[in-house]
Amino acid sequence: MRTESSHGLAPLTSTAKLGLVAEILHDYVIVRWRMRGPDIRAVVAQLRGDGQLERHSDYPLARRLGRAVARTLSFLPTDNRCLARSLVLDKLLARRSLRSVVVLAARAEPDFAAHAWVEHDGVPVLPPGSPSYKRLIEL
Repeated sequence: MRTESSHGLAPLTSTAKLGLVAEILHDYVIVRWRMRGPDIRAVVAQLRGDGQLERHSDYPLARRLGRAVARTLSFLPTDNRCLARSLVLDKLLARRSLRSVVVLAARAEPDFAAHAWVEHDGVPVLPPGSPSYKRLIEL
């Protein structure tokens, strides 16, 4: 008997979890390779693939994927900062034809810092940082 979790999705089987972890790690390698390019807009477009597809909403799924990306990449001994996590999640969402926006933001005080996160229909699916961050660009 399958039950639904608190966010409305059926729990993943162990096999499905392993498959998702493998997909995240595969996409992480691709993201790290593409991030070497100088143009973040081009990187995002390449990672999303065909931009002509119609995108739809599914916040519970987007949230599940966001948590899976954050959890999986937190175990890596490599650079898995917010931009890499955001690009991996954006690629996963695009593969599932889910709407997403990668937000790049910065703050000047108390020290300069930059941050990236992903939103699905205007709702963050990765932590957006403090309100002191001002949006610079949405991709």
